[in-house]
Amino acid sequence: MTAPTATRDWGDKLMAAQVALRRGEFSRALPLLESIAALDPLAFEPRYLLAVALQQAGQVERALIWLREAIALEPAHAELNLRLAESLAQRSKFDEAALVLQAFLKRAPDHAVAWLTLAQILDAAGQEDAATRAGWQAIRTAQAKGQWVSAETTPPSWHNLVRSWLARVDGVRRQWLMDVLDSQVQTYGRAEMQRFSDCIHHYLGEAPHLGPSDPHQRPKFLYFPHLPAGPYHDPALQPWSGQLVEAWKDLRDEALRLREEDEASFEDFLGLSADSDKSAYIGGTGEQPAWDAFFFYRHGQRFDANHQRAPRTSALLDSIELCRVPGQAPEICFSVLTPGSHILPHYGTTNTRLVYHLPLIVPADCALNIIGHGEHAWQEGQPMMFDDTFRHEAWNRSGQTRIVLLMDCWNPHLTVPERSAVLALVGRISALEEPPL
Repeated sequence: MTAPTATRDWGDKLMAAQVALRRGEFSRALPLLESIAALDPLAFEPRYLLAVALQQAGQVERALIWLREAIALEPAHAELNLRLAESLAQRSKFDEAALVLQAFLKRAPDHAVAWLTLAQILDAAGQEDAATRAGWQAIRTAQAKGQWVSAETTPPSWHNLVRSWLARVDGVRRQWLMDVLDSQVQTYGRAEMQRFSDCIHHYLGEAPHLGPSDPHQRPKFLYFPHLPAGPYHDPALQPWSGQLVEAWKDLRDEALRLREEDEASFEDFLGLSADSDKSAYIGGTGEQPAWDAFFFYRHGQRFDANHQRAPRTSALLDSIELCRVPGQAPEICFSVLTPGSHILPHYGTTNTRLVYHLPLIVPADCALNIIGHGEHAWQEGQPMMFDDTFRHEAWNRSGQTRIVLLMDCWNPHLTVPERSAVLALVGRISALEEPPL
């Protein structure tokens, strides 16, 4: 609760009202609080107390007035937003109640209780899909903090509610993904979709035995079983690799020009601000360790301005088939590792996509290391391709900058029908995970 904004003009009245409320003397407390609110239009405390007291006294309409006034003063106040939404829902004003929580959740997207309350309100309004998505956000947000994962991590009064939403979300998610599988089977046949079927069952946690056998491989999102094992793959499996290799000097010259003209146009690869703590991602002995990038695409979005500034690279990328997954791929950039920088060990998203590197500027003592599988020292103009779902790191231990063209691409061991199926699956998962805001 925000500290009272009491002044000499109404401080004594506020104290008297608080004493009256503790005694349950609403008829004495309410006029005092209303008089304070009239005196000071910016006083939060009396409005807060009025809203709570009027709710307790069963005067819902009057409580709503003061709830709105209090929230106008402190829009990020979680308890008040929840109270207002619940009060509106009790009066069957579901749309208005949902709008209150949606506005609050834009400010506080990690508030699991608000998400679950929104799920209940949307459900009462008959918006089943949106309610399920809100329930998913609630569960995911809570479990990311170690809450709602067991009876011990869930408040007793919430056990039944959380359990019911867990079951609902799991059931809806499974049905949605089974619908994707059925659709792909109808299109391509059951035999062609067998590996895809195993992928879905593994994703749902129904077939853990189909997961990676290598302890160093842990996809953060999606694992597609039965693809050839091992982190390193022949880049020549990509039909467009020869075109990139043939033009590598042109790409290098363009990257160097951009770096010399406007180093500021190379942004942090991880999307972190300059003052963010990057110690969990970047280390090394350099004065300012950094992993920077000049993006042509990121999360599937085309950076038109950057394409215009690098016309030769842009034309080449436009001439080849890219891996396109809405909201995720392609990811293509000039990837820069500054002197003395070390990209710390991490895992990638999915083995349905691989990472292709075309080295452009490689000083001595620069390497990619896939833990448990050995180092790869980049050579200028010589491409390499690897599965980044294996734990990996990279370093530049020289005193010069390292630059590679980095791009994600389809795993070439997927068939064309399997690629289509993966696109449908990712789209359905994204639909479930889209916040209903």
